[in-house]
Amino acid sequence: MDIVRVIGIALLTTFAALILKQNRPELAAIVSLTGGLVILLMFTQGLSSVINNLTQIVQRTGIRSDVFVALLRIIGIGYLTEFAAGICQDADNNSMAQKVTLAGKVLILILAIPIINNLIEVVLGVVGG
Repeated sequence: MDIVRVIGIALLTTFAALILKQNRPELAAIVSLTGGLVILLMFTQGLSSVINNLTQIVQRTGIRSDVFVALLRIIGIGYLTEFAAGICQDADNNSMAQKVTLAGKVLILILAIPIINNLIEVVLGVVGG
């Protein structure tokens, strides 16, 4: 992924949305959403590579798979929450953006429970042993 392409798409999308916002605000929102999705899709191949590398690390270190899956879900929820909240803010709906952000934080907390439990087990194992 080339950051120059990402910046180019972002700037082109932003300028197009600004121009459309004056006469066709509904199209401006669609253009912004489409530009964001194009940029998001550019990351999918890189994310696949990261997940493969993390999977190899988990296999070598013996980290429990449920902890690894929870970690990946937490990361995904964080990114998707930020993306969705940004779209809400672009549409001048800050209230909805805050609700999306809160929901993401609550889901992350829920998914962090297995990680917290595993950490406690490791600490108790070190202290007790």
